[in-house]
Amino acid sequence: MMFLKILSIGFLCLDTYIGFRFLLNVLNILQTSKYSKTATLIYAIVFIGLAVWGFYALFVKNNLKLSLWISLAPWVIILVFLFFSLIFGNYK
Repeated sequence: MMFLKILSIGFLCLDTYIGFRFLLNVLNILQTSKYSKTATLIYAIVFIGLAVWGFYALFVKNNLKLSLWISLAPWVIILVFLFFSLIFGNYK
């Protein structure tokens, strides 16, 4: 159980870090994003929102498995979003 808790905390911290980097790109403090402002804002909301929910599930509800799944969810959601934007995007 200790390994899963460390893994979950690691992914949640990484999600929080990436979410705040996307948020700083939306606020024009950083200029490192190669995506549109709308997509960057969606990424920021997804990463920060799910990280907060994951920390809540881990420390308040004491549900380790749910927290681990929540910490992996932004990666799956963003990959699906990128896949569909590559398919349906207009690149002219």
